[in-house]
Amino acid sequence: MGTPPSNVGRLIASQLVLLTLAWSVYQGDAYSLELESEVAVWIEPGLAVAKSPLSGRREITLDAQETVLGSGASGINGIVVTSRRLLGFSSRTLAWIKTDRDLREKVLERRILPTFSLVRTDKHLYGFRGANGIWFKEALGVREKVYRLHSNEYGSVAMTSERLVGFGPLLGQFSSKPLDVHERITQVGNEGGLIIITTNRRTLVFGSRMSGWDEFE
Repeated sequence: MGTPPSNVGRLIASQLVLLTLAWSVYQGDAYSLELESEVAVWIEPGLAVAKSPLSGRREITLDAQETVLGSGASGINGIVVTSRRLLGFSSRTLAWIKTDRDLREKVLERRILPTFSLVRTDKHLYGFRGANGIWFKEALGVREKVYRLHSNEYGSVAMTSERLVGFGPLLGQFSSKPLDVHERITQVGNEGGLIIITTNRRTLVFGSRMSGWDEFE
């Protein structure tokens, strides 16, 4: 008795995911060895300060009414979150890069990975790419809520009430996958540089080495 076409498709998808996962683990082990922290970030009166082996000390002035909400560094990048701006430092560009944010939005979470950083607020997702020191911004819908953020060294996926939003150090922008009204997430895997999300309809795989999303029915 033959295997139904739907089962064949799922079998092929799972095999492709496993092959990609094995390749990513091999590459990831070698890659992570190169990402020892190159950046240090700290706060002084009226200043945010960064230091890397090539840049030496680099300062950016804080405004008189600007309050620092948090800071940190990892790998090739570091960020400072203030009451009105996001400041990012890259050991590749050797400079501070700033972006203004909505004064009325509330900062809920920040994650600093070796090659990129993420800041989540109640209105936006912000991503800082350490390779070239660029900030990216993705607006959330009026009723859209982020339920969970899954991250690894190669990318991050925000699971919202309407979609999956991916960001990685090699992608140009945030990359979204809308979820159908009746689509339910049944399983999430995070291993070997891949974030694998299974729903009752399909399997979605996010990884920067795959140029964003891959989808298997």
